[in-house]
Amino acid sequence: MVKQITHLQLNKLVKHYYEKKNKEGRKNALMIYGTFGVGKSAVVRDSAKEISVKEGRTYCEWNKMTELERENVFKNPEKYFCLIDIRLSEFDSSDIKGLPDYHDNDSIIWKVPKWAKFLELENSNGILFFDEINLAPPLVISSTYKIIYDRVINESKINDNWLILGCGNKDEDRAFTHELASPVRDRGGEVELICPSAESWTNWALENDIDSRIIGFINFKPSVLHSVNFDDNQKFTTERGWARVNSLIEGINDYNELDLVCSSAISEGIAREFSAFCKIKELINLEDIIKNPSKLKSVKEIDIKYFIVTALSEKYKAKKIDFKNIIAISEELDKLKNCEFVALFWRLCMRINPKKFKDEIINSKSQIITKYTKYI
Repeated sequence: MVKQITHLQLNKLVKHYYEKKNKEGRKNALMIYGTFGVGKSAVVRDSAKEISVKEGRTYCEWNKMTELERENVFKNPEKYFCLIDIRLSEFDSSDIKGLPDYHDNDSIIWKVPKWAKFLELENSNGILFFDEINLAPPLVISSTYKIIYDRVINESKINDNWLILGCGNKDEDRAFTHELASPVRDRGGEVELICPSAESWTNWALENDIDSRIIGFINFKPSVLHSVNFDDNQKFTTERGWARVNSLIEGINDYNELDLVCSSAISEGIAREFSAFCKIKELINLEDIIKNPSKLKSVKEIDIKYFIVTALSEKYKAKKIDFKNIIAISEELDKLKNCEFVALFWRLCMRINPKKFKDEIINSKSQIITKYTKYI
């Protein structure tokens, strides 16, 4: 079994592998395993963005650029930090190796992909990411051996600035994986990314503008963050699935429509639970709670409390409540020993306007400030 790590640890590890070189002056390769939808690619992407800032270069993704944009990057490689994401499951061996071009009667040269030529430019820099490596046919996998070990694509040498990462699914995911040869596995580090906790996922969600209703629901019921059962014929619910839900539910207020949309993106059962969570809005009077926070004493249900703090954060976003309301509600929750709700409430509000919220905390004289600033 390889080392199991969290998303935060993987972020640190990718940056460490980028910074360190072996005795030959090359960066060591790293292989990342993990179940589908857990966020392997997202961590690599976030890590690449952070590295680009430290390197003082503009971050770009080769796969998302137009041909004109690629030409500009190719002409000015010193300005960019590039993530090249190669989905090996979609490739055949010629896509990696290139095609032969008969130069004369005695020799041939290889026409390699343009991204491969970019890797050999002296001032180019970035991460070469072989995604879904063990879903690719064995012949394609074998084409990557020389790249990972010798850092060469046919006759093109990858410059020493580049970090090479591989990413693969776990055998038990029924993803029809191909076992990587032992010599290949020994040519770099190996780790397994585990499913995130609700707390660590919430940190990511807050930074990536995930709908507060989703954040509240997953904090209320953490088991729904990643729910995969191969035997119940339900659609799998994964971290990637929740990101998909987030992009689909914006502006939807009708609960039947919400249920329909969510059921297409995640498990139907979990989608219905989420829709029911959102429907709590009809059971409570937020305006009464804003005017009189002591009414929170009568709220006993945990799911309703989670909904209240997420709904109130949306009120703050819409400027329908101010910092004084937040403090008054937080003080009442604190009296009820509902610390976790205060912490989530503040983190949600902090996401909306970090500078304004921090300034208001600094200027506040409430005794509750010291107790909860550590959570934001």
